[in-house]
Amino acid sequence: MRLRIFLCFGLLYSSLWAQQLTLSPYSRYGVGDIINNGTVRNASMGGIGMATGNYFSVNRLNPASYADAAFTTFDISGFAYFNQLKTQEKSENQSSAGFQNIAFMFPSNKNFTLAFGFAPFSVVGYDITSLRLIDANGIDGIERIQYKADGGLNQVFLGGGFRMLKQRLRFGWNFLYTFGGTRYTRITSIPEDSPIIAAHTVTLTDQTYLTGFGGQVGLMFVDSLKSSDLYLRIGAMAEFNGELKGSRLMTSDNVVGLDTLINEEGAVSIPTKYGIGVHLSRPGKWAVGADVSMQNWEQFTYFSNPTQLSRELVIAVGGELTPNFTSTNYLERISYRIGGYAKRSYIAVGGESVNDVGFTLGVGLPASQQGTNQYNRARLYSKISLGVAVGKRGNLSINQPLEEFYARVRIGITLNDTWFIRRVVD
Repeated sequence: MRLRIFLCFGLLYSSLWAQQLTLSPYSRYGVGDIINNGTVRNASMGGIGMATGNYFSVNRLNPASYADAAFTTFDISGFAYFNQLKTQEKSENQSSAGFQNIAFMFPSNKNFTLAFGFAPFSVVGYDITSLRLIDANGIDGIERIQYKADGGLNQVFLGGGFRMLKQRLRFGWNFLYTFGGTRYTRITSIPEDSPIIAAHTVTLTDQTYLTGFGGQVGLMFVDSLKSSDLYLRIGAMAEFNGELKGSRLMTSDNVVGLDTLINEEGAVSIPTKYGIGVHLSRPGKWAVGADVSMQNWEQFTYFSNPTQLSRELVIAVGGELTPNFTSTNYLERISYRIGGYAKRSYIAVGGESVNDVGFTLGVGLPASQQGTNQYNRARLYSKISLGVAVGKRGNLSINQPLEEFYARVRIGITLNDTWFIRRVVD
């Protein structure tokens, strides 16, 4: 089984970077759409995770949660993305699909848990064509401009977590290595049926490649409420990606030839992200929680380009209900999840913030029946998780001429196992 897991790990990771994870023109800003790297379970509960207890899955949103790991855990997830872009005149539907996150977690008997994995950090992707009227020596004509972009940043993480202060406080960290590149292309041409003489096509390409190190630290306080089996969790996290260094090359390709407009070494500075959360649960029964995260993108810098981004604020709430976690009835062991989120994005168009709101639903399906793994109880907690997020970003107005409706479906497989068991023969 372990060999199959590692083979799957490598194959899925190698295919991860070939996916186009977004189709939104809003990914043009900053370093692209920032990916929430929580599990499918987290995503199905509005994206909460700052104080969520994840005993049987890898919760990257707060590395302090690693300390709760009960078994060796392997998480993979994929997605299907559907969106509708709408302007005042027309709308267009798009879709994509692929793998998203891969993670591995290994608890030791020394009160320490190791975790590592791969995931996209940000993604860029769109293909838009616009037409505009031009005047060429007194003759009215049409010019076609096509805007295309692809790429994004990826992240490798290696972290750990442990408990202290009589098992009530958890501390965790991730070392982050970020790398990747983006390509923005603008193609200007005159349609062949235009009444003016067709000019040669001009292609302007802007390519960047970045690498850099960062980190993430988290704390989580856990305690039971007096005279009850309720548990309260309070979590906090800080993630700093720092300065990503790299190169930028801008070229222009026309009838004369290929010209280099910009060829520079520089850096992109990503602001620190902070998050806090609270979580109340009755283990094996139900759980509810809320998160707040903040990131000041006014501090963002991108090579020599000026940027006009704003502060981002995200509020998320969610919960989970499992009718009877220890039941022999399969249906009673299914976990039902619901949540919602509201985001004041760092993107500002015409001085107006682009907001993103949505709700989530999901289920966690046990991967085995109760009693079928009596020699390895860890496998009883393996799950197939399904989740969907439906939301709207932007608003049709004078300042914001684009509105996006989207649905993001995710499927994840969490495998739990007990490794390195010392066999005892009586």
